[in-house]
Amino acid sequence: MQQFEWGEKYSVDIPQIDAQHRQIIDLLDELWRCAHGPEEEKLAPAALARVIRYAQSHLQREELMLRIRGYPDYAEHKTEHDAYRRKVAYLKAHSDRKDLVIRIANFLRDWWKYHILTSDQKYARFFRSNPENR
Repeated sequence: MQQFEWGEKYSVDIPQIDAQHRQIIDLLDELWRCAHGPEEEKLAPAALARVIRYAQSHLQREELMLRIRGYPDYAEHKTEHDAYRRKVAYLKAHSDRKDLVIRIANFLRDWWKYHILTSDQKYARFFRSNPENR
């Protein structure tokens, strides 16, 4: 699995959201290390639970911020979050299979990279061009 490291290209210029995204990236890195480590069966489930729990909290906070600030594409953004939640619930329900922990880790990494670089950058551009909504 290719490393997922924070870089300025991921910034949405909202310090709280950037800090949350950094935390998600750190948790994904921890999950990857646990899933590939010698004690994978003991450590990976807890690491997976931490990622899922923190990501759920982040998504709720982000949705609240977008709604309060009047982001015009809020419904579309929330739909993407909801699809993520369904996929994660499905994968988690099947995470008892050893090979799935690595597949889940890969899915989470890829989803977050794409989401931050595309969907989250859309609202970042909106807020940059509409400072009254910041």
